[in-house]
Order: sequence, then C-alpha cells, then structure tokens
Amino acid sequence: MSRLILCENRQAVVPYSFTNTKVEVYTYEELCFYIYNNVALLYPEQFGDRFVQWLRTELNMNGLADQVFSKLTKGAGLNEILVTILSGGQYYDQGEIQHFLDKQELVALLSEEEKLKLKADSFLMYKRFLKAISLYDEILRNENEEMEERFIGDVYHNKGVALAKNMELSKAKLSFLEAYNRNRKRPSLEAFVMLRILEECRMSSGMAFAEDAPWRDVVWREAEAFGMEEADYHRLIMVVEDALDDAENTSIYARYEKAIYNKEHGDYEAFNQRVDMLLNQWKEEFREQVV
Repeated sequence: MSRLILCENRQAVVPYSFTNTKVEVYTYEELCFYIYNNVALLYPEQFGDRFVQWLRTELNMNGLADQVFSKLTKGAGLNEILVTILSGGQYYDQGEIQHFLDKQELVALLSEEEKLKLKADSFLMYKRFLKAISLYDEILRNENEEMEERFIGDVYHNKGVALAKNMELSKAKLSFLEAYNRNRKRPSLEAFVMLRILEECRMSSGMAFAEDAPWRDVVWREAEAFGMEEADYHRLIMVVEDALDDAENTSIYARYEKAIYNKEHGDYEAFNQRVDMLLNQWKEEFREQVV
C-alpha cells in the first residue's frame, strides 16, 4: 500500500485476495484503501458470498456483512455495494466517499478505449505485465479515426513500459518509437534511446561504456535526428550504465554468473542445477502473470 494505514479493527488470519492483482488485504482499512484506489479493477464478482463470509469469519464485521449480503440479494449495482463497504467503518469520511463517487462518475464518462487503458494502466502498476499488454493490444487492434494520436501514442508508451519490464526489450523499443511518433512526448523518445543504448552495449563486449565505443556515435546520430540535445543523450548513457551496475548486484544475476562459472570450469552438474533453479524461478514468475 502507498500510504500509512492505521488499523483500528480486527486483523484477519486469512487475508481476502483480489485474484486479478494478487493483492491480499488483512484489515477493513486495507480493504477500503484498495477499493478507493483501484476503481478500474473492481467488478461485482469480487464482492459476492466469499467476500461476505470473509467479513464475518475473519473481521467479525457481521453488521457490514449483513448490509452487503442484503445489497447482493436485492441486485444492487457495484457502486452501491462499494459505498456500503466504505461507509461501514471510520476509515473514510463522507467527503472522501463523495469524492470516490465523483471519480466513479468521471470514469463512467470515459470512452470504452479510455476505460480499457485505465484498467491496463492499473494492471501495469501491479506488475501484471501480460494482462496489461493484452489490454493495450486490444485498444490498438481497434484503433480508429476518432481516437486522438496522442492517446494512441500514450497506449504505445505504456505498452513499451510493460514489455520492457517483462524483458521483451526489442518489442519495447519499437513500441516506444511508435509512441514518440504519435505523441511527440519526451519520455517516449528517451525510453527509445535508452533501449538503443542498451542494445548497442550488448554487442560491444569488453568496451561497452568506453569513451571511444563506436556505438556512441551511432545512437547519437539517431537521437539527434529526433531533436534530442547532446547533454540529454549523455545523461541517458549514465542512466543506462547505472541501471546495468544495479542489475549486476541482484541475486538472480549472481546465480547466473555462478552458473557460467560452473560451465566454464567443466562442472556441468552444478551448472545444470543452477540453470534449473533459474528456470523454475522464471516459470513461477510467468505463472503469476497468466493466472
């Protein structure tokens, strides 16, 4: 959660899980915070019988459980159920609940493409990269003349972010380039240039960041053609260099280096064991993405 939550009610032993984001909440306050800040990711089925039972057994909030159950049996809409939950304690006051309703009304006024982007952006925030990419692709497949170029550019940009975080760097690079061609925004151009720097560095073994590395002029000519200032280009080189240094200090990189060491020294049994460990970790992360 992104802010300090003072919990005054009972804490659950078994959390309530929002399966689409894998977020687990243990208290009424955490529940309210999640609802308040994730409008695009909420749907009625999340607040059915399983949720009512959780309120009773884990939070001992029988009164609120009765209210939600009553709304469900009467066929109440999602907004009515959410307001009932937010009003069931002291975490949000009436002014804040009204602000929540105002946000809901604004979302209702968005086009279907804008709603879909809001949902995809929310999945991106929760690192559900494959789900985010799928929704961005759905928007792009249905592109039409009524959609603003800047909006489409922003979709491409955020898709690029999701691709990059999912280690699909070549696709991310092309997505950022298309984003800049559509929205003309500096962050899209900088993301494209940074991935070009990274791409060229990977092919410059032993002298990746040397002052006379040939790739520096190659990428600079591309960046300059897009109107980038030279000072900004050199700043991006430093950002990429720092990011690579940070990556080399991660545990997964250390495992990778140990595996390579085992292979180079003929210890193929240890090499295979380390590779299997890495593959199993990546498989688990992938499963988390597609559930």
